[in-house]
Amino acid sequence: MIPWPRHPFFTTPLNRLTRLTPAQIAAFGKRGLCLSGDLLRIPPLRYQDRREYKPLSSAAEGEIIFFKGVVTEIRTTVTQSGRDCLIARIEDTSGRGATGRLWFFHGINHIARLIRAWGKYAVHGLVSSFKETRDGNFEPNIFHPEFWDITRADPESVLGVFPVYGTIRTLSPAQRKTLIEKLLRSCPGKLPRVLPDAFLRSEKIRDPSDFLRTIHEPPAVPGGVIPHPRQTHAFRTLGLHELMFWRLLNMRVRAKTLKIEVERKPIPPESDLGNAFVKALPFELTDEQKRVTGELKKAFSEPHPANILLQGEVGCGKTAVVATLLFRAAGTGRQGAIVAPTELLAKQHADFLAPRAKSLGIDMALLTGSTPAAEKKKILEGLENGTLPLLVSTQAAFSQKVVFGDLALAVLDEQHRFGVKQRLCLRERNPKLDLVSMSATPIPRSLASVLYGDMDVVSIMGTLPGRTVPDTRVFDSGEAAEAYGLFAKLVSSGEQGFLVSPRIGKGEEESPPAYDEEDKEKEREREEKNKSREAAPGASGEHDLSLPFAERGLAPSGKGPSIAEMEKKLLAAAPGVAYGIIHGKQNKKDRAAVMENFRNRSLRVLLSTTMVEVGVDVPGANVMLIEGAENMGLAQLHQLRGRVGRGGGKATLILLAHSEEPSDNARARFDALKSGKNGYELAELDLKLRGPGEDLGLKQSGWPKFDFVKLPGDLVRVAKAQAMAEKLFGMSDEYGPDLEEGLAKMEKDLSEEVLGV
Repeated sequence: MIPWPRHPFFTTPLNRLTRLTPAQIAAFGKRGLCLSGDLLRIPPLRYQDRREYKPLSSAAEGEIIFFKGVVTEIRTTVTQSGRDCLIARIEDTSGRGATGRLWFFHGINHIARLIRAWGKYAVHGLVSSFKETRDGNFEPNIFHPEFWDITRADPESVLGVFPVYGTIRTLSPAQRKTLIEKLLRSCPGKLPRVLPDAFLRSEKIRDPSDFLRTIHEPPAVPGGVIPHPRQTHAFRTLGLHELMFWRLLNMRVRAKTLKIEVERKPIPPESDLGNAFVKALPFELTDEQKRVTGELKKAFSEPHPANILLQGEVGCGKTAVVATLLFRAAGTGRQGAIVAPTELLAKQHADFLAPRAKSLGIDMALLTGSTPAAEKKKILEGLENGTLPLLVSTQAAFSQKVVFGDLALAVLDEQHRFGVKQRLCLRERNPKLDLVSMSATPIPRSLASVLYGDMDVVSIMGTLPGRTVPDTRVFDSGEAAEAYGLFAKLVSSGEQGFLVSPRIGKGEEESPPAYDEEDKEKEREREEKNKSREAAPGASGEHDLSLPFAERGLAPSGKGPSIAEMEKKLLAAAPGVAYGIIHGKQNKKDRAAVMENFRNRSLRVLLSTTMVEVGVDVPGANVMLIEGAENMGLAQLHQLRGRVGRGGGKATLILLAHSEEPSDNARARFDALKSGKNGYELAELDLKLRGPGEDLGLKQSGWPKFDFVKLPGDLVRVAKAQAMAEKLFGMSDEYGPDLEEGLAKMEKDLSEEVLGV
């Protein structure tokens, strides 16, 4: 997230620095690591403290220990679970005679070549447990420790503080450390500056290039606790620079938008078609909807294109607001489009708009990945020649094949599923259009200034008349029968309800778990597995839907409630109830059929994964039970509860914990929902509950890929970063070719990733 200068230290291809196999080059490329600077910008996971040896006799369970000893025995065996392992018995040489066991389960043949009997070794590892010996002593068990042969070397040579790196597929942390050390040795005495000298002097700060080397060199601490890399001055300063450059990039994008004035045809505040649409609605817009509509119409009438984030409470009427604006655009002979992240939500928008467009004599089309080829061809032709004024689409709208004749207004629904790249994509191809991004997850102003720095934020306050906050009931894991009993009672009384599970089946999460910045590779591997699973035979919903879910080859195991487990509980609590199941492994046709049956009340219960959190509108559904709710964040729980009570009836949300002891934060989330707080209050509370050490998990396409920023903890630095960015923006004449080229490349990369060019 920092435009490093064009210098061999940053721009040397990795395969020129060391011998990499094709598999390693491919693995690096998947992570966006092609040049030396790409590898250097990823900080260590932690610093390893090996400043002094400790006696093995002082080891405690759960403690990391560093000691030296002599290996007295090596043997291979098979564990009770059938795993091969190598065990090395080692005796401490500190003079206290303690012994321990080193266990290795991976790379046994390689380990056997490195470790030998009666060799002297320095060992660093975690004490997992203790095993009683025949003489009544207890030996510590250390699994997969690091070790160094000091038989012929100075035992002091392995002492010190060392960076520890994560694994990149096919490259071990030790190999990665060696590669980075080689890079650092090639570092010249003084690197070229990223920022103009005048800016550095005026702000009295050091250049980012001064800290990149420092971040990989553990601080010189003569004694005391070694800080985590995140706690170092170098890390915090680089984080400040990242926030500054992200703000600067947003300012550049915004400035380009404001310059587009000459040939732009603003959407007029009124049109006959727009007014006719409003009159044809079966309800009257609320005062709040009218206020926001007025704000947007005013923004659209400006000489420069609008770029707006429209956020509001679940059920506040955002869709009706943007629909009035889409029809106003169509009424001027131009085009409007609304883009949804899922086909389910796109179809829902189409169901709302299509009959109204037909009654007003306006053509409208729905474009998704499953649109038949002949129909798609006709739609594309109508968009390009301008004869099709209204489009509802999934992300298919971002395809290069989709060309608009005169797109005046684009609406991105569920903004949190998109990002800056999608906005830049539309803006680059249609530079004159007005762009509105909708979000039903209210975002605190401090966070919005980071994520949406290129946009104006417009908020709808309150909800539609008749909408009430669901009554929230919380049950512990031991009260599952009571929770399902309450759900069955309400459904049996005539209500419709959702049962929400976090898992499809064995190891198959509908959405990935919370993002762990310290192990990005695991997240990428998980995403790749999910992609391969979607493409695998049988993943297209070819299971026999007439069978109970548990008999369709998708039965689960492991932690967390699954659809199969919840199905059994439902059948036990409400035998004979009409229910349907939807999840991400079904094909779209089957999923749509189940949803339609639920909407027309042929089904009383919908058993689903969390995919229903996005835009599902079933007015008759007034009950929801979420099992495993303690593992979900406030924003997701708020979105899910917004699916019930949409028809104005009394709604009930049942939160059932799956774990025996939910965390204090989980309890606080439950209490917040029970208190009836609205989305804006929940968003602020969510930031407080996360604390400074927990990442927000910005996985969505287009969000900034920060290397040194940790949100929400670093939000306190946003004001300073923005002030620095504004000052730097005014010094554009002094950028120099490297900085200007770097910033331009950042903008280009964002749009190209979507355009695929």
